[in-house]
Amino acid sequence: MSGFKINRRGIQQMSREIQREFAKNPVRVPIEMEAGGVYPPAANITNYNGPIVTVHGSHAQLAWNNGTVHQGQAHSDQIAPGYEELAATLAELLATLPRFPLADDETTEVREHTETILAEVVNEEPDPGIVKRGLTMIKGLLSPIAAGVTAAATDESAQAAREVIQRLGEAVPF
Repeated sequence: MSGFKINRRGIQQMSREIQREFAKNPVRVPIEMEAGGVYPPAANITNYNGPIVTVHGSHAQLAWNNGTVHQGQAHSDQIAPGYEELAATLAELLATLPRFPLADDETTEVREHTETILAEVVNEEPDPGIVKRGLTMIKGLLSPIAAGVTAAATDESAQAAREVIQRLGEAVPF
């Protein structure tokens, strides 16, 4: 290998000529981004380093580090005679309330009146005035949907509102 020498000066000259050529005619490479499957996270992620307990609702029960735990809870109210169908209709209304296109404040109002009536019909002698007032308010809030005049009302929600209004009227025992 003694007869072979690297021509460093020649390599430097060739390198300068290539750089000059690229400076005159730059290479342009268009780059386009694909919308593959990589998206930023939709929600904030919080890492907790310890136990976290979140409890919603009344009559909640918690047991922590107690070994074997058996918990039970029995809370039931007897519905006044004659008000059973009304209570069932109101309970169904509460369960299906999100499918009605109501504003948030109207949804809250329907929920409050429904809960007021349900609290009343578990009394031995429910006050008909409280029940009538609450039913009138609920029917009044659902009637624009039943008539189809609410902008977001669909045929299904209008039909469901009409059925609820009719069932509420039929379920009143007085």
